[in-house]
Amino acid sequence: MKKKIFGILFVTTVLVLLLGGCASSNIIPALKGGYQSKNVNGYIVQMSFQPDDNSFIEYIDNREVDKGTYEELRTGLYKINGDLQEFEITLNSDNSFDIIVKGLNKGQPIEMKNIDDIPVYFSTKFNDVDKYKSLLED
Repeated sequence: MKKKIFGILFVTTVLVLLLGGCASSNIIPALKGGYQSKNVNGYIVQMSFQPDDNSFIEYIDNREVDKGTYEELRTGLYKINGDLQEFEITLNSDNSFDIIVKGLNKGQPIEMKNIDDIPVYFSTKFNDVDKYKSLLED
């Protein structure tokens, strides 16, 4: 009788651990660090999110095109408040999200994937930044 109770408890514990492990794979990560797109019409889009002060910087080909703050509206949903644009993103369980850059990809969503939990910053000064900023507005 004791063996039967022990066996039932053991099987129940294993099932709970297995089901709990499957559910945890759907946990939404925190928005932080560096995110990058694939090559889109010859451009690479990068975004850096600093959770210490809820700030972000958006780059296109290493040129700073927008910066500002972000806030979490609910789990996985963030409002981006930039100097040039405001939009919302939904962070997926694989730590990616989609953005729209009007002048790229014919206005279709661009997937941004997390490349590191540490934000990336580019300090090089370029003379053609206005050209890249205009991609946000086209």
